[in-house]
Amino acid sequence: MATKEIAMPNGGTDCCGTCWFNRANEGKRGSAHHNRDISSHCEIRQLDIPNPFYTYCSNHPYHRPDRDPIPIGPVFTHVATGALGEGNREVWQESPDTEEIRKHLLEIVSNPEEHRDKGYHFYTSPAYFKAIEQLIDWRDGRVISALEELARHPGLDKARPSIDGTIQLVRNRLGFDD
Repeated sequence: MATKEIAMPNGGTDCCGTCWFNRANEGKRGSAHHNRDISSHCEIRQLDIPNPFYTYCSNHPYHRPDRDPIPIGPVFTHVATGALGEGNREVWQESPDTEEIRKHLLEIVSNPEEHRDKGYHFYTSPAYFKAIEQLIDWRDGRVISALEELARHPGLDKARPSIDGTIQLVRNRLGFDD
């Protein structure tokens, strides 16, 4: 899936250059910790990052402040399309695909409150949506079971129609008939 996300003219502060998973930041978040003498490398994706201040993913501390070390979705880069640097985020590297990652994404889908992003949703989607998108991209039908499990949670009566609608959309995207 060729995902694009609208980005800030400066690329956004939720970049690898400020992420604690970037080796150049030595386990700390924020640009003040970025050591330009150390090559930027994503420790959870085993990925060299040539342009860390214009590269992004859903595991950044602004999205996952509880330090989620299992990759969620692809890695994006800022692609400037305007004279002032405004542009889009486009997929640069797809997510690694392992059973551990798939199980983690299924857990996020079936228990979104336990895995809720706590802020900074500018120019991106919450991990819950990224998990659903990634599982659809991988054509993993277990995402339907995870959503059905979510729909059975007590206290979700008001949200149940929305969840049921999401289940139907996912079924359609995966080509499953009712």
